Amino acid sequence: MRELSNLRNLKVLDLNSNNIESLISSQDEQNLRLVHLEVLDLSYNFFNNSVLSFVSEFSNLKALNISGNNLKGLVDVTKFGALRCLEELSMSYNKLNQFVSTNANTSFSKLKSLYLNGIFLEESSVPAQLSLEAFPSLKKLYLTNNYHLNQTMVIQTSQVLSNLEELFLDHSPLSINFLQNISVLTSLKSISLRDCGFTGTLPTQGWCDLKNLEEMDLFGNELLGILPFCLSNLTSLRLLDISQNQFTGNVATSPLIDLILLQYLSISNNNFQVPDSFKSFANHSNLKIFLSDFNQLVPDHDHVQTRVPKFQPRVFTLSNCRANEELTKPPSLLYYLYDLRYVDLSFDKFMGDLPYWLFENNTRLQVVVLKNNSFMGSFRLPSQPNLDVWEIDISNNQIQGEIPLNINQSFPFLSWLLLSGNDFGGEIPMWLIRMNSLEMLDLSNNQFFGTIPKEFVTQSSLLYSLRLSNNNLTGKIPPGIFKSQSLNALYLDRNNFEGEISNIHVSNSSYLRILDISNNNLSGELPRWTKNVTYLQELDLSNNHFEGSIPEEFCYNVDLWLLDLSHNNLSGSLPHCSSPSSPYLSHIYLSKNRLNGPLAHSFLNISLLEILDLGENNLSGSIPTWIGTFSSLSILCLKGNLFFGEIPNEICELDQLRIMDLSHNQLSGHIPPCVGHLIGASKSLFSGIANWELLTLISDTSTEMESTLMQEVNVLPEKFIQDQVELVTKWWSHTYEGNMLGYMSGIDLSCNQLVGQIPLEMGNLSDIHSLNLSHNNLTGPIPSTLSNLKQLECMDLSFNGLNGEIPSQLTKLNSLAIFSVAHNNLSGLIPYGKGQFGTFDNTSYEGNPLLCGPPLEKSCKETNSQPKVPNSLNEEREGSLIDMDVFCTSFLVTYVVVLLSIGAVLYINPYWRQAWFYLIESCGTNCYYLILDNILRF
Repeated sequence: MRELSNLRNLKVLDLNSNNIESLISSQDEQNLRLVHLEVLDLSYNFFNNSVLSFVSEFSNLKALNISGNNLKGLVDVTKFGALRCLEELSMSYNKLNQFVSTNANTSFSKLKSLYLNGIFLEESSVPAQLSLEAFPSLKKLYLTNNYHLNQTMVIQTSQVLSNLEELFLDHSPLSINFLQNISVLTSLKSISLRDCGFTGTLPTQGWCDLKNLEEMDLFGNELLGILPFCLSNLTSLRLLDISQNQFTGNVATSPLIDLILLQYLSISNNNFQVPDSFKSFANHSNLKIFLSDFNQLVPDHDHVQTRVPKFQPRVFTLSNCRANEELTKPPSLLYYLYDLRYVDLSFDKFMGDLPYWLFENNTRLQVVVLKNNSFMGSFRLPSQPNLDVWEIDISNNQIQGEIPLNINQSFPFLSWLLLSGNDFGGEIPMWLIRMNSLEMLDLSNNQFFGTIPKEFVTQSSLLYSLRLSNNNLTGKIPPGIFKSQSLNALYLDRNNFEGEISNIHVSNSSYLRILDISNNNLSGELPRWTKNVTYLQELDLSNNHFEGSIPEEFCYNVDLWLLDLSHNNLSGSLPHCSSPSSPYLSHIYLSKNRLNGPLAHSFLNISLLEILDLGENNLSGSIPTWIGTFSSLSILCLKGNLFFGEIPNEICELDQLRIMDLSHNQLSGHIPPCVGHLIGASKSLFSGIANWELLTLISDTSTEMESTLMQEVNVLPEKFIQDQVELVTKWWSHTYEGNMLGYMSGIDLSCNQLVGQIPLEMGNLSDIHSLNLSHNNLTGPIPSTLSNLKQLECMDLSFNGLNGEIPSQLTKLNSLAIFSVAHNNLSGLIPYGKGQFGTFDNTSYEGNPLLCGPPLEKSCKETNSQPKVPNSLNEEREGSLIDMDVFCTSFLVTYVVVLLSIGAVLYINPYWRQAWFYLIESCGTNCYYLILDNILRF
């Protein structure tokens, strides 16, 4: 730094991103003597608050950038007091909570631009404070990405910024009341409020009074209802973005028709009704960009287009808009447009012939996107060459025939030609190699046959993406195609290519990043030359007939992040891939081969691993404890192997895991209770949308807001190889691929030897969709906590030893489509007929002898029909047909009457008395001798 002091006349010094902590020499403690310095950039270093005193010595400084450093807490702008010439100050992305001026006399009268983005990112015990009284001439203020910004503070600050012309508050939470309190900003020309969390309807006061407003951005809020008519007061508006909201109403009767100075209008992703005549915009001669995707296109029967309108946009997008079956053709307005540069009518289900007249009428057309419609017929070319067209996308229509022979003459500078998903046929035309400007060619999902011409790629110097997937191509793959120095992405999957590719010599000059030759008939050993493809990122050789072992060379592609060798005949042990040689390897698919041996240390220390699929091989041994080191792992599939032992507790450290399939192994022991804390909320795992900037299509100059908005018009992305994983749900094996994987979650531990009870903690898996614990030796009751699994669609607990009753709380699972507890020892009444449980038949409950009630034929009354044992005298009496009290009384009375009657007869009649006593004497004598004879016998 000492050498910089010698540059006395230096005016511009840029030291950004250099890990600098201080500019003061540790030896002489002297500052830089750069008295003429006007521009100083110290951004993204490690400076702390002491740097403020240091920079204040540069009195001629006009622009200062100290963003992205370690400034914290309070910043007092008084410390900049000597910088009277300062015009631009940027302190974004520091950890501040107060930006104030402690001296009322301090004034930066020349400061025009202030950047304070992301300074209130973190919540602090000290209330955030923002004071801008020291900047009376401020014209541009950036306060984006301030998640803890106080709305009241912003409103109070705006009271002193009467000269402010541009205000950016994107991604800073505000309420709708904010728009009612900004009318004091009378000089405001541009305001950006993207993703600020506005809800409800737009107010009719405040913001509508900004007569000088030229640019307004309300993208990505939750505003609804019709547009207020006070919007028509903003007659100076030339840029308006209200997309990604929930606005309604007919555009033809909205205040938009009064804003005739508009140059840019985006109403996409709302619920507007857009008449197909577009007559309400007929006089909008300044409107050059019109974006109306994801709305409702409605027919206008009262209007017939007969003349050329003043409305002549250069960018016109109307994708995903057809909601009315009457609208089978593109809007008639398009016939009368002659200045289009970019047109997108994709996903509208339009029918009829391909609108080739778009090329005839618009001689400066550059991009045409007509994908995912139902256009038919052949691909007709314009009568005159079009020198500006560089992209044509007519994918997924019903276009037939061969590719036009003279397409290279009609569009000599065509870069992207996307024809997938049609009915094009014939051999791949040789003349395509004469299209010297061609960069991306997609002929996938058609009816092309024959072989790939050997010269096809070697003579195409600019071609970086070639997609020939899902055709009827045959023969061997030309070796030269792997040696191309321009090709980045090569998709030859789902054809009938055959032969070996292991002996091809490929040098380090290949720039291939994506190679997909899956689903063919390729054979032989796996190629070892992949290690020479230095920049290879995605490699898919699945669904072929490769055999032999997996070469260690596959682990030495530094940039490789996806490796798919599944569905082959590979054998041997797993390769030892580690972090130093494969630092970015995150998606590994080796399922459905004949691999054997233990996991050992095959993928140890690959910290970025997200998907590991080793299912349906012959791998053995125990699941290693180091499996818990994969902190990013979201999908783990080890099904259909020979793993044994217990499920290690370390598997519970995989806090990003969404799918775990350990089924069809020989695992034993208990289910770790911590498994109940594995699966978190759904998230999207994959993305790959490329944006295209349309700035050059409008004018040579553009504001910063316009530049941001231009990037929202999407073109076809360069699609990566889609991830896919098989998971058994609803008794079927489903293959989830692409973005669907991000929303699927499940645990499959079926067909093992697990014992013990189902952990209560499994009720914490609130976002799980599939749970399969069938065909184990589990015992105990079904936990009622499983009723917390509100997203569950499939629960299979069959073929275990579970007992007790089925918890009635499970009837709260309204998303449950498949449920089975068959072949257990469950008992009691089935909670049938409540919610989803009313849809399950007897197969869900069979094999449980003690279960009763619908849908089983066994009635619970039969179970309760055995004789009841009385448990008290009262119960015995209540069940008798005789009143015992009455019986005893009557018996006693009768007995007494009989005795008295006998006594009276004997007393009155002597003859009966003598006979009675004689009878008694005879009976006594007979009994005596009977007893005496029996005793003497023994």
